[in-house]
Amino acid sequence: MNKNYLRRNGLVGLLGLSATALLLASCGDTAEIQPQLQPDYYPLSVGSVRIYDVADTTWRDNVPTASRFQFREQVLAAPEPDAAGKLVYQVVRSRRATAAGAWQPDSVLTVTVAPLNVTEQFNNRRTVALVLPAVEGKSWNYNAFNSLDTVVAVTRFYQQVNQPFSITRNGKTYTYPNTITTINDLANSINAVESTIQRTTFALGVGPVNRVSRRYKNDCSGAEGCRSPFVRKLGQSRNQVLIESSN
Repeated sequence: MNKNYLRRNGLVGLLGLSATALLLASCGDTAEIQPQLQPDYYPLSVGSVRIYDVADTTWRDNVPTASRFQFREQVLAAPEPDAAGKLVYQVVRSRRATAAGAWQPDSVLTVTVAPLNVTEQFNNRRTVALVLPAVEGKSWNYNAFNSLDTVVAVTRFYQQVNQPFSITRNGKTYTYPNTITTINDLANSINAVESTIQRTTFALGVGPVNRVSRRYKNDCSGAEGCRSPFVRKLGQSRNQVLIESSN
């Protein structure tokens, strides 16, 4: 990797040797330095399944079109190590229109798990989902492995680390005692012309339990320019809630 993707308080953070991230194990005359195990906010194993209820709304010329469906994510095979020895999981995604419908193939999400970070690859775009350990306010370059951002961009932050989280979907409330949330840089992602919000909450021992993605392009044409409330020329809002899982 040729980009710095971990930054905190404006300083480059190194995902290498650090006092909090290493454990020295000694046996006889030999010593081995091993990464300290971090809390597992993205557990994956062969046979694991996650089902999400998805609320999706698209906008065109300020007219919304809403839809509901479900995603299923499955790990069907053992992970394969990459060139660096990191475990790479193939997460197979399926989709169905209703809870009673048949699952149809949708896509494949590749998840690479290392002791101090987790990356996702979707549609040939690799992003940094987590940087561990999770610390309130820690920031990093979400697009460190692709060309969407500059080398020094800071585009993801932790918030509400080690906090409980509850969400209600279809009349049922899902509660998790220990979660972390990642979010994009809202200060540089929301303005009168366009706005982007990307937020994911991960539960300890469970994985992603809520994914929120909103992208809008507002209509600023004509003599009035950008209006308030915004006139959404194009946009999409998607909210995924985990409703069933097994690891």
